[in-house]
Amino acid sequence: MKMKQKVLCLVATLSLLAATVVPVPMMYAEEADGAAEGMESAGATASSEDEYQLVDQNENLKLMANRSNGQIMVEDLKNGKVWYSNPLNASEDELAAGTYKATLQSQISITYTTEKQQALTETSYLNSVMKDGLTSKIENGAAIFVYDFPKAQIRIPVKYTLTETSLQASLLTKEVEEYGTNELITIDLLPYFGAGSSEDEGYLFVPDGSGALINFNNGKTSASEFNSILYGYDYGTSDRSMEAAQAQKASMSQSVNLHLPVFGMKCNQDGFLAIITESAGRASVKAQSGGTFTSYNTVYSSYQYRIQGSVRLLQKEFESKITTVNERNPDSNETYQVNYEFLETGKNGYADMAALYREYLIENGGLEKHVQQGDIPFYLDLYGFIRKTKAYFGIPMDTKIATTTFEDAISMIEKLNAGGVTNTVVKYNYWMKNGYYDKIQTNAKIEGKVGNQKSLDKLNNLLKNNGGSLFLSVDMTNVYKTGNGFSTLGDALNNVSNTTQPQYTFALDSASTDTRYQPGYLTRPTSLSGFYDKFLKNYAKRNISGLAVDALGNKVYSDLSSKGMSRSEIPDLYGGILDKALETVDDLMVTGAGDYAATRATHIMNSPIYSSGYDLEDATVPFYQIVFHGYVNYSIGATNLASNPEIMYLKCLETGAAPMYSWVGRNSSELIGSRSDFLYSADYQRWIDSAISEYNTINSVLKDVADQPITGHEELADNVYQTTYGGTTKVIVNYNSESVVIDGQTIEATGFAVVK
Repeated sequence: MKMKQKVLCLVATLSLLAATVVPVPMMYAEEADGAAEGMESAGATASSEDEYQLVDQNENLKLMANRSNGQIMVEDLKNGKVWYSNPLNASEDELAAGTYKATLQSQISITYTTEKQQALTETSYLNSVMKDGLTSKIENGAAIFVYDFPKAQIRIPVKYTLTETSLQASLLTKEVEEYGTNELITIDLLPYFGAGSSEDEGYLFVPDGSGALINFNNGKTSASEFNSILYGYDYGTSDRSMEAAQAQKASMSQSVNLHLPVFGMKCNQDGFLAIITESAGRASVKAQSGGTFTSYNTVYSSYQYRIQGSVRLLQKEFESKITTVNERNPDSNETYQVNYEFLETGKNGYADMAALYREYLIENGGLEKHVQQGDIPFYLDLYGFIRKTKAYFGIPMDTKIATTTFEDAISMIEKLNAGGVTNTVVKYNYWMKNGYYDKIQTNAKIEGKVGNQKSLDKLNNLLKNNGGSLFLSVDMTNVYKTGNGFSTLGDALNNVSNTTQPQYTFALDSASTDTRYQPGYLTRPTSLSGFYDKFLKNYAKRNISGLAVDALGNKVYSDLSSKGMSRSEIPDLYGGILDKALETVDDLMVTGAGDYAATRATHIMNSPIYSSGYDLEDATVPFYQIVFHGYVNYSIGATNLASNPEIMYLKCLETGAAPMYSWVGRNSSELIGSRSDFLYSADYQRWIDSAISEYNTINSVLKDVADQPITGHEELADNVYQTTYGGTTKVIVNYNSESVVIDGQTIEATGFAVVK
């Protein structure tokens, strides 16, 4: 078998050396006419597959490229570590076969559809390099490889350059050519860059929820590959009533979003963090532990050149058929870009990756310090009113019911203050007139059931005078009825067939739609800025310095209509809206939240503390919190709504989060059967005493390190975790039902210890 493989490799090599020059892609035709430009076919540049040419070098890194096969290598000059685009012995991997062996030797893999909507996959090694389809040039510190896939009739240029500290790999998406009838769908970029072998030790990091680790060679050979889209489910691609599984996934979307455009690898004593810096809205992160299809452990990203939308077509007898339709126009951004930042030897764990990403956001993402040493916030998530159908003399009527008035909130704050809780940060939901699952609200008028401007001012002053703050919430993304300037024709999100994309409500106990409610709408991205402009002008009259902006932090979606906006442009659009809001208010609160929103916020509500629990994953880690601690205030989920409220205070201590409660001040029984029945345990009187006690415990530990970064996190024993704040204070939490002994110190069951 090995002799046969050697013969095949020799034949392949001789074929490459004897290859004639293929037609140069149109975009480089003029450059190739002049030999000085250096654009040549693969067979004309290297005498063997082991020959590399210097591309660029700086104080930290050296980039080399092999023009015969498209492979690159990066040497970290600080420690001598060499990172390869493909495993050195990829062709000898006895486990890999067929497409997997070809992918091991490829720098990109593509999927495309034919005229008959048949989906096909090709690899750059087998379907481009081995077909004499690779051309290249090296100039001005950059290596550009153009892969021509003759069967797919697609050409894709890939560019490699160095920054001071990273390898920059780019798909030149504007220069992609489809010279036939096939349509390009996805491109996997560097699917085996730095891949760890079966002999290596380490793990893969994916930004799933708070963060997750996949151990090298973890033996989970029956588990599916990790594959998840950045910024969560794309609500613009289908009406979500099409598959029951999608409904179930959507119900979990708040906790399993990939909020941060990063992924990474720890390999022995070295590692890297990859940051998707361009077109992240069209990216997915993929990962696979070794031992399943190949012997290698790998994590990488995939770029969606065209997004596919689903359309429901009515058939006879009121049945329907689901048809997939490709996005008309591909991504309009110039490039898809990933920066591979290399970690210092021995400082290559997920906490080190998070620290590196934090520094990147400070330098490039606008992250500023909003946290000072002192009392941490106590987050209060309040709900002003609901609407519910009630029977009066046997006649059903739509009725507004107050659940928390401004006066109720004042009473809560006074009781919290009396218990020593002064830094209360309130998010107030459903305070606007007719702002409960209704028309879009741009006038910022106060709902009479909740109170008036006088009582709002009283609440605001009470909070400010005791160190707290008030954030009234707004959501211009989810709309439930037309009117107030919102029309389905011009402002509702359309699908790929240019018809309105409905958004359904799902029953909590099943994957079916809730027939009690009509489907709502998502606001077309191009209309969002205009609605926020109107709202912000009117919100200034409320005289409140804080604003809670819902949905923008965790709902990035495509507009697949013929006049739509690329999903890759949405994060920047949202960022622009948030910047404009900061011209009206002093502080922003977001939920979720993606990097583009978190870097502009003073407070992040409901930051993720779990991963999605993919079978392939081995551990959940607080990567998200490590990135933002000491810079942005954040909460985790509401204690009173958690499945296990008793351990939420331990989660706060482990992740550096402030506690949060979701409460109503009255009529809690009316929540049953309403759209707000997720607030199943929200009566504040049941929780306020324990909330005060819990806060005081957490605050006594975290107030001294509130402004310090998390510098370390590790699992000391099963369900026992240690978090290091500022390099000086260690907090150990024990989630077990029995006490444990760590370094001679006993930590009680579901308890904690502080070590300074």
